[in-house]
Amino acid sequence: MKRLAFVAALGLSSLAMTAQAADYPQGTIDLVVPFDPGGSVDTTSRIIAETANTLLDGAEITVVNRSGGGGVVGQTSVAKSAPDGYTVLAMTSSVVTNPQMKGAGYAVTDFRPVALYNLDPEVIAVPAASPFQTAEEFMAAATKEPLNIVVAGVGTSHHMSGLAIERVSEATFNYIPTKGFGAQVQAVVGGHADGALWPLGEATAQAANGGVRILAIASEERDANFPDVPTFQEAGIDIPIWATFRGWAVPAGTSDEVVKALSDLMKSVYETPAYVEKMQAAGYSPTFRDAEGFKFVVDSYADQTSVIIEEAGRGK
Repeated sequence: MKRLAFVAALGLSSLAMTAQAADYPQGTIDLVVPFDPGGSVDTTSRIIAETANTLLDGAEITVVNRSGGGGVVGQTSVAKSAPDGYTVLAMTSSVVTNPQMKGAGYAVTDFRPVALYNLDPEVIAVPAASPFQTAEEFMAAATKEPLNIVVAGVGTSHHMSGLAIERVSEATFNYIPTKGFGAQVQAVVGGHADGALWPLGEATAQAANGGVRILAIASEERDANFPDVPTFQEAGIDIPIWATFRGWAVPAGTSDEVVKALSDLMKSVYETPAYVEKMQAAGYSPTFRDAEGFKFVVDSYADQTSVIIEEAGRGK
């Protein structure tokens, strides 16, 4: 009897979830940004929410900043939230590395990738007044003594990119985790650090303002907006591509129907010309990959970084 009751309960629960998925979305969807306002994840999330809210009927996306621990606080809150589609994570590569490097109380498998909206290659940026005019000069100096490099936090993709550079060269860095992008800019522009490892989207505005100089971009081809800036490989750094990914994820256990609804919403956002214009104006190249495509990116990054973390002895 107990087994029959348990099976019946499971059946009712499944029916309830199916009905809930069919009615989805209604009400407020919290899009959790696990970082401070003003950075790339926050900026792009607000552009997406603004466009998505013009497409939704009976629902609204609200951006919620839950910063702390290099993303751990916000990421943990989403991992532990109900898998009903009403709490969505603005997912970055730190979800992959935080469990291994910071002992975060979740695994990357505690999330379901929904859709990818941006791939942003890493850059080496230095103060405008830096003595390093080229990436080659920068790397040569880093082989003689460690250079002080500003990163968003230990375990972020930017920190990992530095470890990747160290792995394929004789360069060494002192990493300076700085809370908030504004503080990072102050440190670099003010000459308090030798340089920074940033995504191109954030570095573009600072380069346009004349505060920094971009020495190299970790992409397979030169960027059209910076035709004179070499790729990492052209600068002698054997890394074909290293890009920050940004997308949406939901707690594991979220239904296929809800994941598809959110993925379809992101696709509709991507197909909205006003969204593309706003993203490009902010320095970001919009893209779209569905849940399966995003999962491939996440899994590939996890495979690469797990080796780097282990070799660097930075796992917990």
